[in-house]
Amino acid sequence: MIAKDFFKKICIHTCFYFTAATLLLILFGLAVNQDLSRGIHPGAQALLLPFSFLLATANIQFKYADFHIAGRTAIHYALTMFGTMCCLYLPNKNAGAGGSQGLILFVALSAIYAIIMGIVLGIRARIKRVTRDESRYKSVYKQDRDEPEPVKRDHKKKDDYQSVFKKK
Repeated sequence: MIAKDFFKKICIHTCFYFTAATLLLILFGLAVNQDLSRGIHPGAQALLLPFSFLLATANIQFKYADFHIAGRTAIHYALTMFGTMCCLYLPNKNAGAGGSQGLILFVALSAIYAIIMGIVLGIRARIKRVTRDESRYKSVYKQDRDEPEPVKRDHKKKDDYQSVFKKK
């Protein structure tokens, strides 16, 4: 894939993730706050953009990278967790929050990631196995009726071994 196309896909996905995250943040704020005079904190919304960029980069490299699936999954995990912890959790945590709260959140997010990625990789492997099996299968017994029968040629080669034994 050309770098220009790669960057274009990342930008499009970043815009989509930023819009979706902003709408979810607004809906969450409306559900939690009864006071409609308060809106989204500008710092929290500003940090959604680098988070969206990291998430888009992780998803695009996972889909289009040329190396093994384990390496792509490790990079996807690292970018996703880095974006979540550095762009969403750390700037928005309470002043009195300790390190154990961050560790518990990290472990919980890692467990959720492992479950979701296990499901995604399982479905992906199943799809690849089914398409591979279907693409390699060629019926031996079924003949297409639309194709003409192959023409048989009965002429013998001049140096055929049977012609040596024939009497002239």
